[in-house]
Amino acid sequence: MISVKLRNLRHQDKEAVIAMLGDPEVMRFLGPRRALAEDEADSWFENALANPTRFAVANADTDEFIGFCAIKKIDGVPDFGYFIRPEFWGKGIAAKACELAVERLSSEIDLSTVQVFIADDNVASQRVAQKLGWQATHNGTKDGENGRYYRITT
Repeated sequence: MISVKLRNLRHQDKEAVIAMLGDPEVMRFLGPRRALAEDEADSWFENALANPTRFAVANADTDEFIGFCAIKKIDGVPDFGYFIRPEFWGKGIAAKACELAVERLSSEIDLSTVQVFIADDNVASQRVAQKLGWQATHNGTKDGENGRYYRITT
């Protein structure tokens, strides 16, 4: 298994981030629910670089950019999420990155106030939540999608 670490986003991550944001499979459950055009992805990257709100997930050995993991306020509510490059899917990386982020954030934020929404169609993220022992609290709808809200447990 690939060992991962959390770090700040860097200029050298740009190509990988733009490719990830332009991938319809990655973006299926994120933001506008569609792949970003290159100019949108470029703007997103520059904003993320200038105003860091997420941890970059990287290979601990090579420092290669893998994805993002963090809490971001959405409509005033802390929302936990992550997204990783498709070539790293199915390798346990999302769960490990979430574990590291929760560990780091637990001293900064009351995790009981954080929401995690996982769409019914997002089976891979449901497995991550189960693996981490997060508790489904209630069903709901977000951005027009049905799913469940989870509570982070440590």
